[in-house]
Amino acid sequence: MVQYKDAALALIASIVVGQATSIQTYSTAAFMIPNNRWKDSAIITRTRSNSRRYSAIPYDERSSSSDSLQEQDRGFSSAGLLNLPDDDDEIVDALLAKKEERRVARQQSTRKPVYQVTLPIVVIRATVTTTNDNDVTATESSSAANGERLASLVAKGQDIAIANTVGMSLRQVYSGRRLSELALDVDTLRFQSFGGELQGRDVSEEEADESLGSLEVLQNSVLKLVKESFDGVVVSSVTRGGLAWQAGVRAGDVLAATSATIGSKLWPKSTLDGVRSAISSRKVISSSMDFEFRRLTVDKVEAESVQSFELSLARPIGINVEDTDDGYVTVTGISDKASEVVANNIRIGDRVLSVESSIGGQMWDVYNTDGLTSAVTTRMPGQPVRIRFERVETIDEEAVTARLPQPESAPSSKSTMTDAVDGFRRAGRVAAASEAPAAQAQQALPGFQSAAQKMLLSRSRDLLRTFIARNEVTKNLKVADRVIEAVVDSGAALDGRTLTLILAAYNMCNNADKTIATFEDVFGLAGDGSEKEVKRVHDGRLSADIAALNTFTISGLLRAHAVRGDYESALRVLAAMEGDATMTMGGKPTRSWSGKGDPLNMLPDTRAYNIALAAAANRGTKDGLDAAISIFESMPNPSLSNPPLGKPAKNLVTFNTMINAYARFGHYEDALGVFKTLKESKLQPDRVTYTALIKTSIKSGNIEKALDILDDMKWASIKPDIVSYNTIIEALCNANRLFEAKDLINEMETAGLSPDSMTYGLLMKGLLRANKPGPCLTFFESACSDARTVALTENVQLYTTAISAAAALGDHERALDLVARMNQAGVRPNKKTLTALMGACISGRKYEAAAEIFSKIKNPDSHAISVGLQALCMSGNFDSAVELITDQRSGQKTLSGKQVMSGFNSLLQSALESGEYDIAREALTSLLQAGYIPSKFTFQAMAEGLNLHRDMPRTAALLKARQRSLPSEGTFDFLLFVLDSLEARKLAVNSEFYSSILVLGAELGGLEMRISSILTRSRKNSNQKQFKISSDPTDVVAESRLILWEELYKNYSTLKEDLSNGAQLPSIRVPASKQFGRVLAAENAVSYRGRVAARR
Repeated sequence: MVQYKDAALALIASIVVGQATSIQTYSTAAFMIPNNRWKDSAIITRTRSNSRRYSAIPYDERSSSSDSLQEQDRGFSSAGLLNLPDDDDEIVDALLAKKEERRVARQQSTRKPVYQVTLPIVVIRATVTTTNDNDVTATESSSAANGERLASLVAKGQDIAIANTVGMSLRQVYSGRRLSELALDVDTLRFQSFGGELQGRDVSEEEADESLGSLEVLQNSVLKLVKESFDGVVVSSVTRGGLAWQAGVRAGDVLAATSATIGSKLWPKSTLDGVRSAISSRKVISSSMDFEFRRLTVDKVEAESVQSFELSLARPIGINVEDTDDGYVTVTGISDKASEVVANNIRIGDRVLSVESSIGGQMWDVYNTDGLTSAVTTRMPGQPVRIRFERVETIDEEAVTARLPQPESAPSSKSTMTDAVDGFRRAGRVAAASEAPAAQAQQALPGFQSAAQKMLLSRSRDLLRTFIARNEVTKNLKVADRVIEAVVDSGAALDGRTLTLILAAYNMCNNADKTIATFEDVFGLAGDGSEKEVKRVHDGRLSADIAALNTFTISGLLRAHAVRGDYESALRVLAAMEGDATMTMGGKPTRSWSGKGDPLNMLPDTRAYNIALAAAANRGTKDGLDAAISIFESMPNPSLSNPPLGKPAKNLVTFNTMINAYARFGHYEDALGVFKTLKESKLQPDRVTYTALIKTSIKSGNIEKALDILDDMKWASIKPDIVSYNTIIEALCNANRLFEAKDLINEMETAGLSPDSMTYGLLMKGLLRANKPGPCLTFFESACSDARTVALTENVQLYTTAISAAAALGDHERALDLVARMNQAGVRPNKKTLTALMGACISGRKYEAAAEIFSKIKNPDSHAISVGLQALCMSGNFDSAVELITDQRSGQKTLSGKQVMSGFNSLLQSALESGEYDIAREALTSLLQAGYIPSKFTFQAMAEGLNLHRDMPRTAALLKARQRSLPSEGTFDFLLFVLDSLEARKLAVNSEFYSSILVLGAELGGLEMRISSILTRSRKNSNQKQFKISSDPTDVVAESRLILWEELYKNYSTLKEDLSNGAQLPSIRVPASKQFGRVLAAENAVSYRGRVAARR
């Protein structure tokens, strides 16, 4: 209840100063101060004839001072005021109720109806009960009568069957309103085509058609109600009379969530596979399941943006107000002589919400024009009064959100990328256009943004949250980049929440450089906390309000440094937050950020220090560990006696991060010391703490200690999670202790913790590492056949391991079948999967197929290139192989030096097996020119490619058998080319490879054996610079030209005289080894005839 207290005080005060105030009430009344100069700038109020006046000040605020003023009345009695009619509570309540109803209605208009139903998921077997009609049975004799009775029974049975089935099918809707080809029948959990879904059913599109058993199917008009970006599950058809129909489910409803496997909680669903898996697992423990649906409705194209603001105004105000039917006091006009503040900030249609009380400075709601007038007229001319206004703007929401980048877009579609960019820029232009009328208001109100700009930021935050929650920021469509473009185009200033999400999106895709660049572009501060000048990419058009520079946005910056392991920059940022410009780290001085951001939220907290600690731990070096120890020791232990202005105290995350840092280096004793300090404080260790200790003990090589820590964890009443178990299971599998790993899995299941896909992957990799590919495949297939674990196997890592097992068995057909099953299950193969498939094809001697698979891999990694090179060589595609190995030979791209050597070995062996000696020569030349030294595997690959023998045959029969299968022409030439190439680099030849050359010469006989004999003499005289093949050892050898081995073989008849005259031959360098006896035996096989050849 309120009264005219302020109006009475104004009247009595005017009597004291000798002025008179008259208040007249008309259908349209003007309330003015008698001074004529304010006559045209008064508040004009329009009221109804039965309107009542209400003050903006509660009636219980009366003070004794008002009573004393009334007693000093000089000619006017206050009795008239005191005898005014009492306030009507019903009118006030009616106005308040109308106002509240409008606000509730506005909120409800944006909601979509969501409902929940419970449906059976176990088949209900119903029996058809028939009435025993003795009369009919006794008299019924004709076949027609029996047919009619049978048809009646069949129809009745069908009706009962329909009434006891769910009768609902679901389809997947992809981005762009694309329906999946298959529908999921909820009753049978089978996928069926559109024809199978409608088979044997009557389809009716009429709402009034309620015939039992007919189908209501999804219509295009309903499908158009979903957004273009929608990706989820909808009801594609419902059988009329079924349980779903009876529960109110209709075609076109969106399935939002289903029951969890255990319990009553609902879990969101967006794929058919997820729904099918949830129903299958729920069937095991329950016969019913809860489904949550959302009914599609027509969205409003226009949305209301409500913003409130306060102005401090002085009399005369110069606005016209009127009571409107929606229960508000609305501005209907603005005087030409109104002040500049009023003209720039108030618009026709703005609502008056509240006004400042004359005593106490509190804001009181205004319900009608009388209350506003009463509150304003109590002020003396020039005395300011605070008034709160509300502005409702109608915004074209579709224009702002049209064609925004959506969570599900085809990553390979160039048009989709272009549409997304254009959509965000269009949204920015809409926001910029709507901002223009409020430019003057923005100058009057610092930090003011238009409603369209606010909506753009709000939509951007929703989009970023969606991508971050789905972990989809690594797609080709970089949503954070598009948000920034839209904000720049609109001229909006980023707030702290939006900027924090942008930085989080970049950090999630490990794009630390982009995170730092965005921070620098927004604030103009060096992201590493130094004094360096930064380059603002958008020339200052990307900005944020001062409150956006706070601990949350700076934490995003620190996380970028943590991803890079750049603890030096992280420490400089902490010093900048603290305002310390004296610290120098890494040779760079720190710049103070004091006064640059939110003064109440700038000091680093425990979270900021924890991120810096993680940055040092992630460095992975001794310096990083030392820095982590320094940061950890600088923070005080948790205690109530910590100084309030000192560094923040450690928390549980601090201790866990430090233990993980020690785990990287296997420093178990140091980690145990941190653990003991944690227990001495008032903090309690959790699963992460114990898991970090387990990792530390495993890294130090003590698996037994890790098992003991797991037992200690249970004794401490802390239930181990799947990460704790998987950490130990991985260590056991790596140590080939597979039976213990399996026992630990059984223990985990006994404790009520189900293995996840990583658990299965670890065990499968352990079996494969133990050279047990058969059991590995059997384990995978058993998991696929079990309804409880089939969902876990739909994982690319498990399929890749299974394909690798098939490759180890040489079963390429099974590997191809596994890839086909992957595609059917909706699992997309990755690079490792295709690499494993290449290995399976190579094992199955399907080299062309392996080469074709390699050609389909985009941006292959080093392992894929290594296997692909092998496939190209074995398929005879030597040109592509040479091109590939030439690009990689210097190790400047993807392959390591070891992998480059392996590629050369494969190329040499395959080329020699195919008789492509020119390619083999080119490969060996490229290998030596790249600076690589042939290894024993290189010599072995050449020997196997030429089918060389290391030992002489022991019998004449074996010698004849070898002579019948001698290598092709050009083999001996290539071997001599190898010797010449090695001597040019002063490299030694492998002893076994040298023995194979001599054995081949002995088997061939003739000139090849003579050259082999000379090779033997050259090897024995390798310490001399030159030698002369002459019968007279006293001759002085004169220096002459060098004759290469291959040249000597091709032109022996003309060069043998040069040999007699002291020509030089390349040295043969054979290092001593355990196989040197084989060398001497091979030399003995050719040396006795070599002497004869020399004498000739």
